Amino acid sequence: MKKLLFFIEDENEPKRRTKRFYVYSNHSNDKLGVIQWRSGWRCYVMSYDKDIDMSIGCHKELNEFMQKLEVERLSNLKVKKSEPQEIVK
Repeated sequence: MKKLLFFIEDENEPKRRTKRFYVYSNHSNDKLGVIQWRSGWRCYVMSYDKDIDMSIGCHKELNEFMQKLEVERLSNLKVKKSEPQEIVK
């Protein structure tokens, strides 16, 4: 499977105790955000924009929600395909 993202380590602050990575889209090369340590959360977060941080748990919850939506969508498509089609004259 083709990778959707690539990561570049921020090496501009050599005195940092934790690593920071910029996240880019492989498709458009757009910068999507930064992965950095949040001491108050005591974990790495993905910061998308000012004041928007997401932890692994947040991403997991988002992924589970989106997977549920995909399953529902596929099951709705299967139901529609199994219904008899009305013939229009």
